[in-house]
Amino acid sequence: MRNSPLRLKELFFPKVSVTALVPKSPESASREIDIDDLEISFGLDFKADGTLASAGLKVGSKKASAEDVSFYDIEIEAFANFEVNGPEHQDAMAVYLRKFAAAAALIGAAREQVALMTARGPWGVVMLPIISMDRVVGAPPKKAALPEVESKKTTKAKKLPAKPA
Repeated sequence: MRNSPLRLKELFFPKVSVTALVPKSPESASREIDIDDLEISFGLDFKADGTLASAGLKVGSKKASAEDVSFYDIEIEAFANFEVNGPEHQDAMAVYLRKFAAAAALIGAAREQVALMTARGPWGVVMLPIISMDRVVGAPPKKAALPEVESKKTTKAKKLPAKPA
């Protein structure tokens, strides 16, 4: 089994704000948060020696317009410190996998905090939607073209003598 590219050392939430709203028509309001109704920002920074990384995530409800109807206004910030496994690997794919792992950890933690905060609210539990990592950390790096290797004919294999019957 392959090790995770990061190991979580610390996780903290400097801001967790969930405000229950009263929609004009609660019966027509959606009980789920749509991904397009969220503003998401993420960052990952490595220490100079490459053995530690820090990541931050902010998730917030977009400001409601007159026609928008929602049950909760959400603002959450999560920050974490990680130990980097394999700091000697610095290629684009290694960095992408670390970003992916850090973002997934922080989004999962934020989802849990939102569920916890809304569990006793007037409208019931609300969960953050599943969020595509492409939206958070970008698309994976393109694979570098491998150099073509010229095939050389190998020496002919020796014929084995036929087995006696």
